[in-house]
Amino acid sequence: MDVFDTENSVVSQEDLHDAIDFVSEFSLDLQQYKNRITGSESETACARAIRSRLADETGATVRLEAYRAYPLLGRGCLPFFGLWYLLCYVLYFVSFAGPRIAGILLALLALAVYAVGVGAMLTMYLGKHKLKGILSQKVSYNVVSEFSKNKDKLKKERIIVIADNHDATLGNFVTDYKFMSKLAHVLVPLTSVVFVLFCILKMAIGSDTPAKITAFSVIPAVIGVIGISVTVLRFSPFERNAKQNNGVATAVAMATYAYFAEQPELLPDDVRIVYASLGGENSAHSGSEAFVKAHPEFQGAKVLCLQDIESGNFKIAEMNAMRKIQYSIPLVSVIRSGAHEQKIEITTLPHDTLPQKLSSIHGYISDEFAKNGLETATLLAAEPDADGKELDINDLEKLFSITVGTVLKLIKESPAPSQEVKEQPAQNVTSEKMEIHSVSGK
Repeated sequence: MDVFDTENSVVSQEDLHDAIDFVSEFSLDLQQYKNRITGSESETACARAIRSRLADETGATVRLEAYRAYPLLGRGCLPFFGLWYLLCYVLYFVSFAGPRIAGILLALLALAVYAVGVGAMLTMYLGKHKLKGILSQKVSYNVVSEFSKNKDKLKKERIIVIADNHDATLGNFVTDYKFMSKLAHVLVPLTSVVFVLFCILKMAIGSDTPAKITAFSVIPAVIGVIGISVTVLRFSPFERNAKQNNGVATAVAMATYAYFAEQPELLPDDVRIVYASLGGENSAHSGSEAFVKAHPEFQGAKVLCLQDIESGNFKIAEMNAMRKIQYSIPLVSVIRSGAHEQKIEITTLPHDTLPQKLSSIHGYISDEFAKNGLETATLLAAEPDADGKELDINDLEKLFSITVGTVLKLIKESPAPSQEVKEQPAQNVTSEKMEIHSVSGK
């Protein structure tokens, strides 16, 4: 096992020990909110727990920022597409009744309804907001805190944001999540092609003999049951089936923010450090989108995102190849060089092959920040180590050292802003559907 030599860390052994104690304890505390999918009571309770604990740890003001989220955007739309798929099959089988012209028209209608459903499903599955008006809304919360020694509101600052997401990914109705994922990736496209093919063949050949009726009903029925079942079962919209967020990324991001908030001598007067724990990220990145809209004053910030820390196999996402969103190459270099100086192994997330691109289909936390012009990169470890070992204390020490080292290098290497007179920044600027709740008011 690659044991981290703490002598190489930018953090003292005492501070490292304290931080890891906090991470181990609080990530365990967060397990009581294991069903924290977007807009759920569990997610709200989790956000409140993060706010309270961070306020207690740092003494800083911590607030909840409420916004409207759409839980069915992204993965959540699949069960409902399965029901739409069922409607298409009903139309297809009804087409066997009556004369051939009526059958052709009904089969054609089944195809048209299916095409509309596929278009709508892909739009929502990829997180596009075009159809959000027909979706139900729920309130979700971001947890935000800021620390700076600067008292002059007119003074320009270098802003460093440490972001994580505290919401959980949707699970499914089957215990083996990975098996169901592989099954869906194969069977959903295959059964879709078969359905379209049989609709076309039935319109072209007809079903005027027992042999044709058998061929055009039995095979599609079997394929339909498989396709509909896999589509419906792929993701569950229910809290009880949530795929747990282990809370490690959240706890490490909190510990990093607290490290600097509790040692203000480490921060120059022109540096503001911001902590953001995002809710609703697994519903088309609604948390990061709401955060960016609510804080135009953070334009020009550098954003380090922590996501899906499940092993010590640390990787940097430098881009979303599926959506062609490029992150900050300079920030990626800072993370990599900081880790290298501490003799911590970290690699770049591969994104060249089609499977690698498809793995980013639901994106990373950095997506919304990059789309809005902020320098950002995401650090994650969702893949298991080569030897299959689980996340341990040694891995937590490495991760905390990487995040602290990254912030220190950003402070050192980022040029100080020119101090030209600027307009008074708007306070708590929000989108039209955003509400801000302070730590004392919620």
